[in-house]
Amino acid sequence: MTHITLAEEQVRIVEQAKETIQVRDGQGKVLGCIEPSDFTPEEIAEARRSLNSAEPRYTTSQVLEHLRSLGPRC
Repeated sequence: MTHITLAEEQVRIVEQAKETIQVRDGQGKVLGCIEPSDFTPEEIAEARRSLNSAEPRYTTSQVLEHLRSLGPRC
């Protein structure tokens, strides 16, 4: 997966946003949108700690496949 690391000022803007944020290039062309999250600063800090840990990570596809392998639950 490709990713972009935001500068601290950009992180602050995203964290404080109450509405959709348009991401634009230097010429004003809209590249995409970021929806504001309901995550608390503590949850964001925990996610950052987790990313820096050696714990295993799983894709959404891997998690869904595992859940399917468990069979029906009703």
